[in-house]
Amino acid sequence: MGWTKGRQQLRFAAALETLGQSFDGVLDVGCGFGDLFGYLWGLGWRGRYLGVDLVPELLEEGRRRYAPLGACFERVDLTATDIDFHADIAVAIGIFNHRLHQDNLAFLRQMLAAMWRHTSVAISADFLSSTADRRRPDLFYAPVGDVVQAGLALSKRVVLHHGYMPFEFNLTVWHDDSFTVEAPVFKPYLKYVVRDGS
Repeated sequence: MGWTKGRQQLRFAAALETLGQSFDGVLDVGCGFGDLFGYLWGLGWRGRYLGVDLVPELLEEGRRRYAPLGACFERVDLTATDIDFHADIAVAIGIFNHRLHQDNLAFLRQMLAAMWRHTSVAISADFLSSTADRRRPDLFYAPVGDVVQAGLALSKRVVLHHGYMPFEFNLTVWHDDSFTVEAPVFKPYLKYVVRDGS
């Protein structure tokens, strides 16, 4: 799949670090062999999983490995086709790394929006960072600020995780970005707010 050996699980772990593990349905965008399902299964997760990809041979291998455990796979271009699957989260690991003939930033905005439409809790994606000091001409090194802006166009609640590898980062965007004027804090952090008189 083009990954340096041993780092794929690190990328899965970094995505889950910000997502947590209390979710049922997972949409794995650019799923390859479906190894995210295998990783989650190894952690004891038993939710609904749909892996989507454009390469039939990868999907066939994913079915061979993981369909007996309940994983589903479909050949889908998520930006062009609607699917009958709504997930808590969508995860995209590695799909933004290659330089395209089209505008890479436009593609990532389009793909994040497509993931957003099919989820109710959060989306998470990883990127090669524009901070990389050695670059290959066939790869796309995403400007960190532009990726954050793409996330903020969907929700006020985003997390940029640039702390697990020096030249890669992960962006997580949550649907629930509600807060009140009295306590302008997102819900998971309300427990830390000291209220007057308490």
